[in-house]
Amino acid sequence: MKTRTARPFKTTWRRLREVARRGFVRLGLGDPLLPPRRLARVGSGDFRRTGEEFLGHFIELAGLRPDERVLDVGCGAGRMAVPLTKYLRSPGRYCGFDPMRDGVEWCKHTITPRFPHFEFAWADAYNATYNSAGSLAPESFRFPYEDASFDFAFLTSVVTHLLPSAVVHYLGELRRVLRPGGRVLLTAFLWNDEAKSRVAAGRAEKTFAHELPGCRVEDMARPEDAVAYDEAWMIDRLRERGFALKCPVRYGSWSGRETYLSRQDVIVAV
Repeated sequence: MKTRTARPFKTTWRRLREVARRGFVRLGLGDPLLPPRRLARVGSGDFRRTGEEFLGHFIELAGLRPDERVLDVGCGAGRMAVPLTKYLRSPGRYCGFDPMRDGVEWCKHTITPRFPHFEFAWADAYNATYNSAGSLAPESFRFPYEDASFDFAFLTSVVTHLLPSAVVHYLGELRRVLRPGGRVLLTAFLWNDEAKSRVAAGRAEKTFAHELPGCRVEDMARPEDAVAYDEAWMIDRLRERGFALKCPVRYGSWSGRETYLSRQDVIVAV
């Protein structure tokens, strides 16, 4: 008489999880716009919650309207695009690009068929963290859009992964693709007296202990993993490119502040 061999627990659990997932989708309980976990890279944050949070910032701080043309620099797997699908309407449009190819492909196959006014492009720009095989230097990468194409652009957790020469170049590209009066919202780790004091007191989540020309980094072996910029330097670079602050800088919680808007610091310029 043959004896039945028990299935390994891992295989059994995988099958149960897949059955549950399919059942949720059939019942309408699944979330078709939630990417696989391997693509939903938002650090310690929640993919959906972070996107909804920033949609509020786009509207309240930058004055985003539903009929405007929007550029997402560093769209990833659609963290900001997904909530915008509920807000932007014709003639409003969304364009996003990113060096993370698998995230862009997921957006093209999942978001665009449902929302044709949402377009995504892969940028083969080098980034040690997200595209180490990239063929284009970020200091010379040209955004794949015509001049004065957008009303609003945003970079959420992008300059935190760029070194100074790339940041300066990206600001110039933003000036080129934004129409006169266009706005930009970016998040950053801003190094100022308050941040310095809290880091010294051990209250901050990062120390940025290593100084490089024009910036500070958390890890010398992988500097693009987390980059901080002197606040005055960042504002001066914006002004050199023709931008002015639309509102005061809104500081984040990363440095250990008790009062904050988001995790990273937020700048809105026009």
